[in-house]
Amino acid sequence: MPPVILVFTVTGAALFVISCFFLGWGAKADDSGSNPLKTVGWIAMVAGIVDLLSALYIVSRSGLPAAAGTSAADAATASNGALLLGGLVGFYGLFFTSVGAAAYFGLDLRPVANLAIPVGLVPIAFWQFFDGSVLLHSILIVWLIAFWSVTATVYGKLPAKVLGGILMITAIWTFFLPVVLLVTRGELF
Repeated sequence: MPPVILVFTVTGAALFVISCFFLGWGAKADDSGSNPLKTVGWIAMVAGIVDLLSALYIVSRSGLPAAAGTSAADAATASNGALLLGGLVGFYGLFFTSVGAAAYFGLDLRPVANLAIPVGLVPIAFWQFFDGSVLLHSILIVWLIAFWSVTATVYGKLPAKVLGGILMITAIWTFFLPVVLLVTRGELF
């Protein structure tokens, strides 16, 4: 099984911290001059790297021989599925690594905002890949809204606190809820 729980928990935790920052919770430097944005950036960068490593693992496992008795068509579909899932996880890994690096090193966020446009839109092409799961379809829609909201906020079209609320909902619905369902039910609804 792909390291889905790892991706969901680590990325969800990073998104939760990012949303708290945009909501203004612990976002101000203290008297010692520490910068909370650097910490948020570090957490996001680590999550992105974990996602990229998970994507590499998923893709590298796609070439394993199929189990005995598996038809050639089923084996090809399973292999393509792993490649598609690995690509999607890698896409988010790139984004979170980029966000984290920009926040940590104080880089310009506009290129990251531009990256958020395809990161929100391209996963909609995975709609059929997730057929049969209302939850996963809803996650694709929430991600589209969340990533485009990042772009809108960076370009001054959406207040930071609104983005923080959207990202909080995204963390809970798209990352934490799937973990709870997988742990308690062994499946997504």
